[in-house]
Order: sequence, then structure tokens, then C-alpha cells
Amino acid sequence: MGIFGRTRADDGMAPASALTARYRVGRDTDELIGLCRGILADGGINSAEATFLLRWLESNRLLCNEFPFNVLYPRVARAMQDGVLDASEERELLELLMQATGQVIDQRVANSGPSGLMFDDPAPEIIHASRSFVFTGVFNVGSRKEVSKLIEERGGRVASSVSGKVHYLIVGNLGSDDWKHSTHGTKILKALEIRETGWPIAIVTEAHWSRYVFPTC
Repeated sequence: MGIFGRTRADDGMAPASALTARYRVGRDTDELIGLCRGILADGGINSAEATFLLRWLESNRLLCNEFPFNVLYPRVARAMQDGVLDASEERELLELLMQATGQVIDQRVANSGPSGLMFDDPAPEIIHASRSFVFTGVFNVGSRKEVSKLIEERGGRVASSVSGKVHYLIVGNLGSDDWKHSTHGTKILKALEIRETGWPIAIVTEAHWSRYVFPTC
């Protein structure tokens, strides 16, 4: 018996599928990122905007285990616990929103880039020999073929997709038009899911990886 007194046989409709749920998560994540970018449009965040963001997060608990909701919610809730956003909390939330959206506010100008919240902090040592790498986004150092060559020349392996056998996911500094969301893509989401299972896949920036390829960087 369904919640409205009808069974599946009554109307021939199956329960919402996992695919539908993932679509909703993707749609709502895009909405969240758009909301954060809207808040950043004037170069700051005030108490009213922080309260609105907190209410949105609280009403969209479907995203509770998803990035960037799982990073944003506890920190916004903590900042607004007393209902007032002081100067230090404002600075913290401003930095948080810039990281979540990949936007850098400089003299009221926003520039897109990859989100900083998913990266390992501190960033780990990069060991190429006998390690498996996946990369996503667009790289300053060259094409995907050139990046693969740099990894393989140092004894590493390049995989096409993220799995429990991958040691490093490297995110290109320029992002990618192919990313599912404006600041991160499905490879990053998959890596975050795998990390939750206990596999220590590292998510690092191209800039960090480049220091081990070009030591003067």
C-alpha cells in the first residue's frame, strides 16, 4: 500500500528510480552553486544572505551527503548560530563560498576556476612510480596526451576513470566545459565517494602536481 492508499499495481507506476534521484541531486547542486554565486555577485555576504542560504540548505537535506552541501552546511550553521554575522564570520563565509564556487572576488570581479574545497589539505607528496593517475579538466601544461606522457615517463600509470585502484586525481587549473557542475565534475564526485569508503585517493591541483614534474614551479 502506498502513502496515498494505492499500490504499484493500482497505477502501474514504479517508485522513483535511483536515476531520478541522481538527476534531482544534480539539479539541486547546480541550484546551490548558482545561489552561492548570486550571493558573491556584490563581492560580499551579509546576515540576511547567510540566513537565506542556511534556510535553503536546511530545506534541501537530500543533498546532505553531497559536495559541496556537506561542507557548506555545518560551517554556515555554525556562523549563524547566534543569528548574527560578525566580521570574522563574514570573511570565513566569503572565503568558503569562493572555494565552493571556484570564484575569486577581486575588486568586485568574479573569475571562474575549480572549487578548492575538495582538494587534500595538506596536499600529499606525489609519487609517480607504480601509482595510478586520473586527470580531469583542462591543463596549463598541455594536452591530455602530453599530461599522460609526463606521468608515464616517471613510472606512473594513467587510467581513464576513477576507481578504487586509483591513487591520484589531478584537477586541471583551467576547469572544463564538460564538467557536470560549474566547478567540479563527475570524476571528482566519484573520487569523493570512493574516499568515503576508506580508499585514500588524493585529489590535488595541477599546480601541486606540477611541482613534482617541474621542480622549479
